[in-house]
Amino acid sequence: MTITTNNTQKLFQQLICILTPPPKLTISEWADKYRVLSSEESASPGQWHNDFVPYMVEPMNAISDPFIKEVVLMCAAQTAKTNVMMNTIGYYMDSDPCPIMLVEPTIEVGESISREKIAPMLRDTPVLRKLFPDDKAKTTGNTIKEKSFPGGFLVIAGANSASSLKSRSIRILLFDEVDEAPADLGGQGDPIQLAHIRTTGFPNSKSVLASTPTIKGNSRIETAYNNSTKERWEHECPSCSGYSEFSWERLQFDTLHMACPYCEETHPRRDWMKAPGKWFAEQPDAKSRGFRITALDSPMLTWQELVDEWVEAQRRLKFGDTHLLKTFINARLAQTWEENAETVSSHALESRREIYNAELPDGVCVLTMGVDVQDNRLAYEVVGWGLGFESWGIEYGEFFGNPSQGEVWNRIDEMLARTWSYANGKKLNISRTAVDTGGHMTTHVYTYCKSRESRGVYAIKGEGGDKVPLKRPGKGKNLNGEFVRWFMVGVDSIKSELVSWLKVGKAGEGYCHFPMSEDYNPHSAQALPINGYDTSYFEMLTAEKKVLKHTNKGYARYEWIKVAGARNEAFDCRVYNRAALQIMSPHPAKMLEQIYLKLPWAIDAPKILQTNTTNNAIEAPTVNKQKKKVDRNAVARQRAVQV
Repeated sequence: MTITTNNTQKLFQQLICILTPPPKLTISEWADKYRVLSSEESASPGQWHNDFVPYMVEPMNAISDPFIKEVVLMCAAQTAKTNVMMNTIGYYMDSDPCPIMLVEPTIEVGESISREKIAPMLRDTPVLRKLFPDDKAKTTGNTIKEKSFPGGFLVIAGANSASSLKSRSIRILLFDEVDEAPADLGGQGDPIQLAHIRTTGFPNSKSVLASTPTIKGNSRIETAYNNSTKERWEHECPSCSGYSEFSWERLQFDTLHMACPYCEETHPRRDWMKAPGKWFAEQPDAKSRGFRITALDSPMLTWQELVDEWVEAQRRLKFGDTHLLKTFINARLAQTWEENAETVSSHALESRREIYNAELPDGVCVLTMGVDVQDNRLAYEVVGWGLGFESWGIEYGEFFGNPSQGEVWNRIDEMLARTWSYANGKKLNISRTAVDTGGHMTTHVYTYCKSRESRGVYAIKGEGGDKVPLKRPGKGKNLNGEFVRWFMVGVDSIKSELVSWLKVGKAGEGYCHFPMSEDYNPHSAQALPINGYDTSYFEMLTAEKKVLKHTNKGYARYEWIKVAGARNEAFDCRVYNRAALQIMSPHPAKMLEQIYLKLPWAIDAPKILQTNTTNNAIEAPTVNKQKKKVDRNAVARQRAVQV
């Protein structure tokens, strides 16, 4: 009897162990216990450790908190944001199975994340590997866009695809890089709202919005963060024990020490990291929790690397190039970039015209031409490009005539056949020409460009939006049974770049030169500036400005608008020239340097060899006495220092 009783007790104990649910873990606890980093996604594969990124523990716990509906992550790049999303997916697959949706900016990006992040995690994390069969057939429910597991599924969607966002009801919404999502998805509304609607069937639904911020006034993640608890990760000072957030302004570049705002003592990064860190909420009563993390906290970047990036961005800024600085503000400091809507003065540009020593100044490496098509004329400009995108206006003009007829296009052919001369007599012709297909003459443009592709003439079509690449191939146009090669051009990005160059006030990288004849008299009605660069040209070149507009749906975005009553053909032609340069090479800056090295006869080598800086003399480049040629690499370095 005693033996039977003991056996019964053991049986019940075993049943209790089997039926008792595992202790509820937070996402950070689950990750610390189970998550394995794969070699494809980490430079240090192996077991996940929260101590590596302690600032992500609280955001992960907030996501698994049943009383919080929305979590906002406004993060710098390389701060483990993607791994937080992966940990969340793994946690719900294993501990709380349910329908999950991961939304990336595009379907293509989503598929890449699925292959490069999710699949390795499912393969290398044991508790997740057992949820998926080895059979990779699509019938198993384990495809690139969908992962089915007991009790739920993970679907990969794109913010650019309304059908993928409307596919089914979900409980956990993970919306990555929300600032890359379109404001309106094909007339069907806000993609974030479309995705949110899919969660309404679950009272315990959860939404996670994550992104690197972009443009001030047009950043969705900043708006969401401002409506949240607005939490900042702060460190205890090793000296006074006061808590403060790492600030770029308090970082000393020479010693790489961070100053405390209270006691003003400075400490290296390792000392700050030994002290505890905490999250502090600016709006603790907000319904959603929001976290902001900068690259100063990232263990994947050193402060020296950040300083080097900043110094290079500031160097480029001197030449009017704001791209690196904009990237630093967004991707390193997790702050929005405030666009400067300042316009360029046409009179200032006109007053700095200069006399060239020849048709082609020695700095020119390549010639391009941009053609703007109007109903009664073709406007064109030929531009010379040098190192660092320094440019020289060579000729601007207009050919009057109906573009639907051949005569006016013959004038463009004459330009293509023409050559321009350097001071030493060497000649150069146009390498690439970009012709706009906008307006009412699209078919005629395609017809013209199709037969001249071998001469570097291409049709282009402008597309607005800051996120549109400078150039991407079009899908082809069928013209009398033949396909015409054409390119889609991100005109808004080029316009921003061009305006930044027009603001550069010193010859060198990005500077725009304009010609002037020696005998030009501005007070003479008969005299004209050389090659069409008159007052009306500069008025057209500065006829557009960038302004912030709010749509009737409440969205804010920057748009380029034309000054009322102004013409803008010169501005468009210069934009098309930049597009032509991009068509010529996917890396035009490197291409220009390579061409420069191959054209030693186009530069004043002796002058460059004798160049001195104000701080120290530049050592003269080596000379090959056998071949009597200047070391081209050394000349290029000297030129780079000079500009």
